[in-house]
Amino acid sequence: QPSQTMPDGLNRNIEENETLNLGGTTNFIRPVGQGPSMKPPPPIFALSTPIGKSAIALFRISGRKSQQIIKKISSNKKLRPNKPGLNKIIDNQKKTIDQTITTFFNSPNSYTGENMVEISCHGSIAIINKITETLLKKGISLAEPGEFTKRALDNDKFDITQVEALSDLINSETEKQRILALKNLEGHLSNFSKNLTTKMMKMLADTEALIDFSDEELPKNLLKKIKEQNGNIIKNIKLNLNRSRLSKSINSGFLVSVIGKPNTGKSSFINYISGRDVAIVTNIPGTTTDSLEIPIDVDGYKIRFVDTAGIRKHKNIIEKIGIEKAKKTSLLSDLNIIFLEKSEKNKYTNVPNKLFVKSKFDISRSKKTQKNITNISSKTGFGVDRLLKITKKRLVNKDLDKIPLFSRERQVNKMINCLNLLNSIDFKKTPDIIAEDIRSAIKENEEIYQKFDIEKILDIIFADFCIGK
Repeated sequence: QPSQTMPDGLNRNIEENETLNLGGTTNFIRPVGQGPSMKPPPPIFALSTPIGKSAIALFRISGRKSQQIIKKISSNKKLRPNKPGLNKIIDNQKKTIDQTITTFFNSPNSYTGENMVEISCHGSIAIINKITETLLKKGISLAEPGEFTKRALDNDKFDITQVEALSDLINSETEKQRILALKNLEGHLSNFSKNLTTKMMKMLADTEALIDFSDEELPKNLLKKIKEQNGNIIKNIKLNLNRSRLSKSINSGFLVSVIGKPNTGKSSFINYISGRDVAIVTNIPGTTTDSLEIPIDVDGYKIRFVDTAGIRKHKNIIEKIGIEKAKKTSLLSDLNIIFLEKSEKNKYTNVPNKLFVKSKFDISRSKKTQKNITNISSKTGFGVDRLLKITKKRLVNKDLDKIPLFSRERQVNKMINCLNLLNSIDFKKTPDIIAEDIRSAIKENEEIYQKFDIEKILDIIFADFCIGK
């Protein structure tokens, strides 16, 4: 994608640590070593596909003189940008390593914004090792995790929210995680925050007008209109923060504890939904002495089912610890599925967020259904799908069953700070004080997507990236 246009006045040499105005009311300190006046970073390379035997492996090279270096080890000297070409990669002894498909990308129309090369070769260990060795001998450094994306960020190919979304997309395990990450990679959150900035800038401009112009020159009830603008922005932020409660659960998963007496079918249920024997199942009470967590994808949502120790009078210290841990886990869980032996509901009055289940329906003498109790069989599968649907319905409120904006705690905290500042504005005070509060709110909002104090969060963002991305 093309490089973004820099604001007016930035296409010039920049001194070290010079403050840059990125529009609005706030500034970004460009780190030392960045900017047009600095020497471009050296070329880097990485294997962007998992190492191991495969049909195809992909090498990615980016940076100054990367294309000239690759031409020196290529049989095809006439490779054109954006046109994949058949090309033999040659080692330092002029011997062919492999026949590849090689593609050149010219700056700024590349992933990193730099000149880039991608080499698709056969995925044998021998070929991968030989190409790696050849690139190192040509003076190209091995990339750090996330270094390609970091260069893309430096070259304004992405903003901070898009980089975070890219990391989330790479690590996505469920459909909802994928959708949330992809939406923010496409600018869903960035566009929301930028739109908020525009609205708050209008508020700020109207407030500044109260300072700079006399009452005779201003529209009537301007202060009232500013208060209305502020109220509408606050409502919008609250709505999306409310939905953001779901984003944490989308990413980390809902925690559901499976509790009850021993031999009520808890471990059999865990084994059934996981599709394998992960929990020990016997008719001996107290077999499960510790918590066992199994993540399951239910309609695109990650649900972490925890098989806990059977709750009863303990027989030994190990079982006692397991039972205490089960009780603590139930207090932290988003939902507790309680497996009943008979009808002992009253024994679980202190357990919050509960859903009652009776297992072993295949061997049950009584086929009668009881109100608010779901019957299942982990042997035949009877009722399990229904139980999973009920579980998802209890966890995901219909009003929240929409893809939220925020995917990271950092983003939520910045938006909460912005909301608190807008809520704290006292319109009885002088316009200059009101304006300062609005500026502070704008700054908090802009820090969601702009590169403020970037070095403080880069290590956190790129820690989850793989080498080659």
